[in-house]
Amino acid sequence: MPDGCTSGAKIIGDRYFLLKNRDLIWGGFRDTIVFENDIFYITGVNVKGGDFTGAHFGFNRDGLAACNTSVLVTQNKADDLLLERILRETKTIEDAFELVQKDLGSGELYHWCNFMLASPNGVGAIEIGDGVAVLEEDPHIITRTNHHLLLPTADIVRRATQEFRGAAGRLSGSQRRRQDAMKLLSEATSMMDMTQVLSTHGGDRGFDSICRHLPENPKSNPYQGETVYSYIVEVSGIDSDEMEFRLNVTAGNPCVGLYKELAIVFDSPESKFNVLNNYP
Repeated sequence: MPDGCTSGAKIIGDRYFLLKNRDLIWGGFRDTIVFENDIFYITGVNVKGGDFTGAHFGFNRDGLAACNTSVLVTQNKADDLLLERILRETKTIEDAFELVQKDLGSGELYHWCNFMLASPNGVGAIEIGDGVAVLEEDPHIITRTNHHLLLPTADIVRRATQEFRGAAGRLSGSQRRRQDAMKLLSEATSMMDMTQVLSTHGGDRGFDSICRHLPENPKSNPYQGETVYSYIVEVSGIDSDEMEFRLNVTAGNPCVGLYKELAIVFDSPESKFNVLNNYP
């Protein structure tokens, strides 16, 4: 089943934020992470097999951060595999889009998705559909949920069954979440504001809610799921040669959880030990 996610990115002064809520239908879910010399990421999950694969949310020492949001499950490869390549092989949003174009041009196909990107030079979203991709860039702010804005896929997504949308839910719910996220993110200026964005509820706290909760009777809508993790990476010093990376993460609903701040220092064995032992 695809996940249902709300994500955004914003540059404020000499720092940027990339934030995301991860909504899944699996109870008791726990992240796995990869922390290497040049890259940090939270692994993705193959929605067809349930195994961990690729990258779901992460960043590299060159200052490129990325995450993905599901749009539609297909019979093709998990998009997390391509996102991991972006983090490992590229340094800029333009490089990332070129990699995606070349990969799709070679005949590779992936689940339909959005890649959210943040860098010292701007933010962007790569929308990936049936062997095609488009790029939206902005100097300051961008948001995505579980549908495309540029690719003409709305009618297909609207007609898709629950099985192929999973926790992504109805198109109308995804549209509502994105609109809410953009309004809130446009007003946000601090880390506290970012946590409030991800803690925001809408409607019945279901598919149209940024912070999602299980229904009172989970059997009434087994695809609704809930927010299982919430992530905010803050990269500061983007105007200098010494960027600092801080990941704020909480397991479960962010409206009731406490974010744990983890400093990601790529050249520090102590940082790796601390992160690996204290990740929630």
